[in-house]
Amino acid sequence: MYPPMELHETHDGQDEIKETYRLRPMNCPHHHKVFASRLRSYRDLPLRLCEYGQVYRFEDSGALSGLLRVRGMCMNDAHIYCTADQVVDEFVKVMRLHLKVYDIIGLPRDRVTFRFSTWDPNDPKGKEKFVDDPEAWERTGQQVREAMDRVGLAYVEAPGEGAFYGPKIDVQIRTVTGREETASTCQIDFAVPKRLGLTYRGSDNGEHMPYVIHRAPLGTHERFVAFLVEFYGGAFPTWLAPVQARFLTVSDKLDDVARERVEILRQRFVRAELDDSSDTVSKKIRNAANAKIPNTLVIGDREVAEGTVTLRRFGSQAQRTMPFDRFVDAITASIAARSDDRIKALMDEFAPAAAPADSPTA
Repeated sequence: MYPPMELHETHDGQDEIKETYRLRPMNCPHHHKVFASRLRSYRDLPLRLCEYGQVYRFEDSGALSGLLRVRGMCMNDAHIYCTADQVVDEFVKVMRLHLKVYDIIGLPRDRVTFRFSTWDPNDPKGKEKFVDDPEAWERTGQQVREAMDRVGLAYVEAPGEGAFYGPKIDVQIRTVTGREETASTCQIDFAVPKRLGLTYRGSDNGEHMPYVIHRAPLGTHERFVAFLVEFYGGAFPTWLAPVQARFLTVSDKLDDVARERVEILRQRFVRAELDDSSDTVSKKIRNAANAKIPNTLVIGDREVAEGTVTLRRFGSQAQRTMPFDRFVDAITASIAARSDDRIKALMDEFAPAAAPADSPTA
């Protein structure tokens, strides 16, 4: 953890600590406090609390590694509070959510492996590392196995790698260096709710302890972005690209027209920009290719007169002139569908087949 930050006030020449602040290293305690903020009934469960939370961990400098391990990170974190009978169903939903996210992102299933991390009852130091409740470990471990079987996911068991409070599934991705990194986890927590006194009122009107499932399908956004940069080599599909379209003009007198078209795309939530540098057109095209911009749009006098643009796709030397309105519809449809348009050319799919491959004219 980072050291505490203290707010000081001075009264009559005396320095006084007024408030003490800490950067939170995790979202869990905050969510537990929300759960405990009022009386909960079994009818409220499962209760799912989700947050895009910023957390900070003072990692050793030697452990820092690019985006894979950082000190400030954003997590799509959630905690699911449920009864013992709901654990398996909720765990199944979470694992299916993981698969849905990876399918949307475009990560092949063969790049992802699942590790069932649990306690090791034969470890002589097990009582120091894990909560000493063999019955709970056995019960929740069996629930994880049942959930994984229902989803149809193969996994490898890793005794001794569980969290101190319960078993978990670690989603492992291998980096280009061959090192295996944990992308995200799904964990069952049977210990912390008891320690913090979290309860709900059951159908028998008695107090019961909830189980908590910790889940973050993307893990930290920073680490997941690192995986994506490696996987795509920086050449993202349009919907994932930081800059989705870049305009180039053959003359700076056409820059105002290009700016109007940039604004039209931005109004449709397309990340567009104009290269208004003094470089030649060929240099601008080369710069766009080096930046791996998926869609480069060249505007000359003919494009202005006819209301068209000349499109060049990253990775292709081909170009095609099409109506600008048609391009706007094409790129917004591609983004909305989250399609992998790196291979199939956007211009070939949406432009008329008989359109000539005209070059921009000055």
